[in-house]
Amino acid sequence: MKTDIRRLGTSAQGIPVYAFRYIWGGPVFVGTMAQDLLAIRPEAVINTGSGYYMVDYDKLDIAMISLPKDGSFLTPEAAVALAVESGRMRSSVPHPQLVVQRTS
Repeated sequence: MKTDIRRLGTSAQGIPVYAFRYIWGGPVFVGTMAQDLLAIRPEAVINTGSGYYMVDYDKLDIAMISLPKDGSFLTPEAAVALAVESGRMRSSVPHPQLVVQRTS
């Protein structure tokens, strides 16, 4: 479901952070991969039973964010910092933020 995947760095909690696009198009996103979390933070991964994993970003120190159309001016470090700061800001959001990823 993702393309143009590029590792940017790691959050303070050890969460791998990536930039990627979805195969159907749209902006560049910064977030993590459920498959990585299965080994290090399985409590942040939900297996839907329909062949997809979902990331529960409320259990992580980052949030998934979309970058401006021309986000090329951002360094990988700046993109990771934005995702971490967005994670801090969302603490007032009462519902989980879930992102779906195919398991196969």
